[in-house]
Amino acid sequence: MKLKNGLWLVLACLLALGMVLASCQPAVQQPTGGQTVTGKVTGQTTAAPTTAQPKASPSPTTPTASTDAPKYGGVLNVGIAVDILGFDEAFTSHWLVYTLTLTNEELLSHDWSKGPGGTNQADYMLGGINRLDLKAGVIAESWEIPTKGTIIFRIRKGINWHNKAPVNGRELNAEDVVYSLKRVCTEPRSYIKVSYPAMAAGAEITAPDKWTVVIKTPLAEFGNMLTLLPDFASIIPKEVVDKYTDMRDWKVSVGTGPFMLTDFVSGSSASLVKNPGYWGKDPVGPGKGNQLPYLDGVKFLVIPDQSTRYTALRTAKIDWVPGVLWDDAASIRKTNPDITYRRYLLDSTVVLYMRLDKPELPFKDKRVRQALAMGIDQQMLKNVYYGGEAEILSWPIINTKEYKNAFVPYEQLPQAVKDLYTYNPDKAKKLLAEAGFPSGFKTKVQVYNTPPYIDVLSQVKAMWAKIGVELQIEPLDYAVITSLAARRAYDEMMYAGNSGIGTYFKMINFNGPSQFNGSYVDDAKVKEAYTKAQDLAGIDEKGQDDLHRELMPYVLEQAWVLTRPAPYTYVFWHQWLKGHNGEIFTGYYNVYAFPKFAWLDLGLRMKMIGR
Repeated sequence: MKLKNGLWLVLACLLALGMVLASCQPAVQQPTGGQTVTGKVTGQTTAAPTTAQPKASPSPTTPTASTDAPKYGGVLNVGIAVDILGFDEAFTSHWLVYTLTLTNEELLSHDWSKGPGGTNQADYMLGGINRLDLKAGVIAESWEIPTKGTIIFRIRKGINWHNKAPVNGRELNAEDVVYSLKRVCTEPRSYIKVSYPAMAAGAEITAPDKWTVVIKTPLAEFGNMLTLLPDFASIIPKEVVDKYTDMRDWKVSVGTGPFMLTDFVSGSSASLVKNPGYWGKDPVGPGKGNQLPYLDGVKFLVIPDQSTRYTALRTAKIDWVPGVLWDDAASIRKTNPDITYRRYLLDSTVVLYMRLDKPELPFKDKRVRQALAMGIDQQMLKNVYYGGEAEILSWPIINTKEYKNAFVPYEQLPQAVKDLYTYNPDKAKKLLAEAGFPSGFKTKVQVYNTPPYIDVLSQVKAMWAKIGVELQIEPLDYAVITSLAARRAYDEMMYAGNSGIGTYFKMINFNGPSQFNGSYVDDAKVKEAYTKAQDLAGIDEKGQDDLHRELMPYVLEQAWVLTRPAPYTYVFWHQWLKGHNGEIFTGYYNVYAFPKFAWLDLGLRMKMIGR
């Protein structure tokens, strides 16, 4: 049994912050090293005995930065599964306005020099990566936090808007930043306004002079502001909105980014050309100091059909494709042995939530939750269902290079926690009996009606039947399940996604009113840790990591959610794409932004494929 088509369906939504609900992601990972591997695709493995401990995934190899001198020219062809749904963040969520990451810029973004092509401190394969210690200034040349609740940005001089009416290439200044940030905080349909109303209403955004922007928020909203305004909100020109009311029409696209949007056909393609007046320079490698971008252009080809998209990759009609599931990855590697790739885990997983707030349900008792965890054969799911290409420990966060210090590897967990990920139906039945359910009980799970979700729950249903728990699966339409998740209004259990990794210090997967705290966790120890973490926001990220790492064994032992193995996903690119080592996001949910730094070895392409 193989998981097909689910990832892109979710990557579309997941890239929607519901967030990579990843139809093929979930649960808890275990052991050694980081989550990305460059190298040979492994084949399907034989299932281990169901009582076996989770085994380590292959040790990742370090990506090798190119030593070739970058060359200018060429158009990069990118295959995407989901249509571009908008061009204005005030109306379409940030992770769905794909071209905006190339045409417009933010105050901060990922520090490219700390990625695989530089010091290799980060992989930049996940949208949720959002650490200030991995940021670099973009529109902001520098920033400081003089006191908690206040951040000051020094705006970079010499950045000009695209040479298009009505701005005609004028220089950007602090007032442009203030206007843009206030707009996403006040426009009624803006994601930031809708999802973070307290932060949006409480943020004071001012420009004391032409090159300085100051943002102040209530202390309780400072962490939210740091995750949303510096590296999430694009800067746009006021003149364009004044003239056209908004920027939803692609034809009025104007920014300061490395590319300019020149054509868009819904459901087909989007074309961008180099911005000849771009200010940015290559920050790392043999081309350090070179004027960016290297590419003449970027073309997005919308190819919803998975097999067609992979055929386009195999035949070099497209140069780069992310989101390839493990079984399809093996097939591509077989037909194209010279292709380059890396594998990764999505940073949002799919878990089983339980209503802990309803005393009439059995889930209030920790013994019941732990019994249900022991009643899931994680190792069988990993080895048989996912062909060994999965990790068992991946909630509340996965093990990534960027957040490795906030994660506790499986082998370092207390035995009581390890036991929860070891299939043990006898102990599960004993715990149920101790909790007052010697004959088990009946329960219902509500879930999005798609095969990847239903297939896994069917496996769980069969496993739980062996410990006396009868699971009813209630499939629902996507709109219904997302509404239930948003309102946290499901009946007993729900199978849905949790938040991405960048929210780890806010602990919203197991604290507070967010939809991602789907089990209604209300725990005093968590609240205490949360308060301490917020005090460190923007000031001491190492301290935040330490807090989370210390709390993680306690959170896992509570079994507040039930998990499944998280399958690996692959990104593929042809050898002639250089200046790229698998990075998918360059900034917080800035998908497809890496072409700013990439270049094409057109001579190598001609040598390999004759065109």
